Amino acid sequence: MKILHFNDEETKLHEYLEQRGHANVVVGADGDPWSIVRSRRFDAAFVGLHPHGMRLMRCLHQARADCFVTIITSDPDTRRAVEAIKAGAFDYLLSPLDFAEVERICIHMSRGEKRRREQRKLQDRLDAATGTPVLIGDSAAMSALGVLVGKAAASTAPVLISGETGTGKGLVARLLHETSSRRDKPFVSINCNAIPSALLESELFGYRKGAFTGADTNRQGLLAQAEGGTFLFDEISDLEPGLQGKILRVLEEGEVLPLGERKVQRLDVRFVAATNRDLNEMVRQDRFRDDLYFRLNVVPIDVPPLRQRMEDVIPLVRHFIEHYCREDGRQPLKISPSVWRRLSQHHWPGNVRELENVCRRAVALTEDHAFDTDVLDLSGSFARGGSADRTGHGSHGLHAARRNAEKVMIEQALTDGHGNVSAAARSLGISRTTFYAKMRQMGVAVSRTI
Repeated sequence: MKILHFNDEETKLHEYLEQRGHANVVVGADGDPWSIVRSRRFDAAFVGLHPHGMRLMRCLHQARADCFVTIITSDPDTRRAVEAIKAGAFDYLLSPLDFAEVERICIHMSRGEKRRREQRKLQDRLDAATGTPVLIGDSAAMSALGVLVGKAAASTAPVLISGETGTGKGLVARLLHETSSRRDKPFVSINCNAIPSALLESELFGYRKGAFTGADTNRQGLLAQAEGGTFLFDEISDLEPGLQGKILRVLEEGEVLPLGERKVQRLDVRFVAATNRDLNEMVRQDRFRDDLYFRLNVVPIDVPPLRQRMEDVIPLVRHFIEHYCREDGRQPLKISPSVWRRLSQHHWPGNVRELENVCRRAVALTEDHAFDTDVLDLSGSFARGGSADRTGHGSHGLHAARRNAEKVMIEQALTDGHGNVSAAARSLGISRTTFYAKMRQMGVAVSRTI
């Protein structure tokens, strides 16, 4: 690792770091650390807790948010060191130094930096690829969904994606396109309830100059813009009856007729539709054409609500927190056990979209690196009516939520205790024997948490 050592009073620390092969840059108290911090990159730093120490730490975090900063202090009153940790320091050491503690900190910093390098390499590979979205989750439901999406992507048959608002239907549609043979062609979508019916037809089919008042130029429709690619009808249940018949013709004949045009245009487009309503019930109520429904519903894909796959809350939270912290140039937030417990027990009526919103708000409002309940706001939840399935909120859902919360607390306690099982057990107020039993029950290994 590249380590900055600001405070040359600890000459033994400099020698110790050099012996272990670290690129160790030392800046004395009379030097200029600010120019060095801004001109060079460091993985870690040891900073003396003197009048300029806190300023230097903040400068380091501005230059590189993921730099590990360890505070060195000779003051036995550790309150200032604790304040430094709350402000973003990785750890602190008391002077004169205990080099066993220095070794422990170096090991943890090296492991953390290795994980970050691996994460950056993985992210770079993903970014260099097609930008394909990923289905995140460890549940059986998400595994089955991934298999079904893979099969559907290999076909050109129309797909009907159903699911509650916020479950990720748009992501599934995008994934279908990006993993298909049409991924190099356009992906075009339209929200059928976002555009007035009077304008929707011209948006879809396009028009020729003079077709109607105000049509002073030719305009290509969205359907034609998707040539060779994929077209998504989002919220297709809001399509008015007159347009349903015209869309049916497009699907049956593979052609489109712009407004004011006499000659049809041939289309090579893969059609996907998404809805948060029960189209089958709408057909029975004569609110949706049965022939269009059967034409669209060749490959049905149902995206389950989050409450039916509560084991996916943890990986989703980690994904969103890491994503938005990286976007803001910050260290990933450390999530407290109480937050994990509340997130795992919440019903999530707004599904993944609500969860993402909670995580984005936490990153925006958290001033240090700790995501605690003071910035956890679940008040935006709402009661969902209608025919939504609530079976996941019964005893099975509560059991899964409780198990997830316990596992997170066990892992977090081990992390906070640097792998010391006795310390982790004490922090949770349980015996060492019970803690080991919980570890076996949850499948948690010490090596995974340090």
